[in-house]
Amino acid sequence: MPTRRLRPMRTVGQFGQEVRRLRESAGLTQAQLARQAGVSRRWIGRLERGHTGAELDNIMRLTRALDLSLTFEELPTP
Repeated sequence: MPTRRLRPMRTVGQFGQEVRRLRESAGLTQAQLARQAGVSRRWIGRLERGHTGAELDNIMRLTRALDLSLTFEELPTP
């Protein structure tokens, strides 16, 4: 099975949309993802709507819960 990866993104809103896409493709509700990641369902909802950002520790929790590969790369400036 291929490793799932986050798409490149530049904004908090794009990150939240990507989390929602991956959560839905995994067949998880916000509550299920929150439980698996050890965060609140409310925080997941706010993140998916772009109303809050995520610190690295929570990003790592989400990637583990969604069984994702996480890589960091420098994006070209526009």
